[in-house]
Amino acid sequence: MVTGILLAFLSAVFLGVYALPSKYTKGFAWENTWAGFFFFGMFVIPLIVTFTLVNDLWGIYAQIPSWVFFTMFALSFCWGIGNMLWGYSIDSIGMALAFSLFLGVITSIDTVLPLILVPEGQESVIGTKIGNIMLFGIAVIVAGIALNGYAGILRDKSKGKDNDKKDTKTIRQGILFCVLGAICAAGFNLSYHTGNNLGGIGEVAEVQFGNEPWIARLAVLLPIFMGATISTTLFFSYRLTKNKTWGNYTKKGALVAIVLVIVMAVFHDSALVIYGLAAYHLGELGTSVGFAILETGAIMVATLNGILTKEWKGASKRSKTMLGISLGVLIIGVLIIANGNYMKIQESEQVVVNYTLEK
Repeated sequence: MVTGILLAFLSAVFLGVYALPSKYTKGFAWENTWAGFFFFGMFVIPLIVTFTLVNDLWGIYAQIPSWVFFTMFALSFCWGIGNMLWGYSIDSIGMALAFSLFLGVITSIDTVLPLILVPEGQESVIGTKIGNIMLFGIAVIVAGIALNGYAGILRDKSKGKDNDKKDTKTIRQGILFCVLGAICAAGFNLSYHTGNNLGGIGEVAEVQFGNEPWIARLAVLLPIFMGATISTTLFFSYRLTKNKTWGNYTKKGALVAIVLVIVMAVFHDSALVIYGLAAYHLGELGTSVGFAILETGAIMVATLNGILTKEWKGASKRSKTMLGISLGVLIIGVLIIANGNYMKIQESEQVVVNYTLEK
């Protein structure tokens, strides 16, 4: 379990820093940076890496029921839409509120549903002592995310960056887009849970075809990336055409920006691969526990990035105090969830021992 937790935090580090190079893609409009990121991160890199490393990929997929792939594509298509809606909401309600709302909703959905949607032959922990501990830990994390967002709002107000000049309709629309985006973006972890836990792609790739655990998870991630590629390609093709920004890719200095975009894609994809391995090591509740740790760790790393890049310079003492409290609450939430997962592992091991003794 310790290995799984450490891997989850490592993936959080990559996820927390992957967007940092986007601040330095000079000469690129918003859609240039993120269209390039999705192109490399969701299409080019996953295809090259997966087909290069995974043994007999088509043989693995041939063992999996078709409904698994249809479900994964649909959920990951929504994931792509969700990320774009969130991007729109930032302009309306600001980064702090958008970030906390987005992650709060995603964490609620993507940590609770895997506890309910369990593979055939397993029992859900919902309603049990372990389940109650897990749900309490999730609630604490969501509260920490809310406090983190509130700290960001206080910071912006103390620096004169508030939403007073924006009309109520715009703010409401931004909140709606953010919540809808979060619901859609929850499709990533649910798609992974469907492919790995319900469909057994990772297990087939590992056991039947001799792939290492981390390589086996690449076979799970590829259909997810392909589903997101479809929705993001449609959106960014429209956006680049509408704003007439295709030409930015051929301007002088564009090569440096493209390299930074590729770095973003590599960091992002590395985070998801490491997350898959973390979920594997965390056992039956891996997609719930691992995702909670991933999101919490990413917030901490993103906050550290903000401090290092002087986003909090000049912020009020109250906002900084609230930031510290929020990070403390997030850590407590992770510890609660980790304890619940440890209890589940102990319970599973005891069942195996009892079964062995009975035989």
